[in-house]
Amino acid sequence: DGHFGWFEGFNWEGLRKGTLTPPIIPSVASPTDTSNFDSFPEDSDEPPPDDNSGWDIDF
Repeated sequence: DGHFGWFEGFNWEGLRKGTLTPPIIPSVASPTDTSNFDSFPEDSDEPPPDDNSGWDIDF
């Protein structure tokens, strides 16, 4: 019938109005609190050298 069962019962009006209740509300201590994100080491790779081959001259 053209409908996906995955979306059956979904509150589309709530989505449109922005009134849906989120399934998870993380605790945030301040505007700069990143405790809810994973930590990764700094990127130590050097940027690649500039490509001055002219491959993009026609753009």
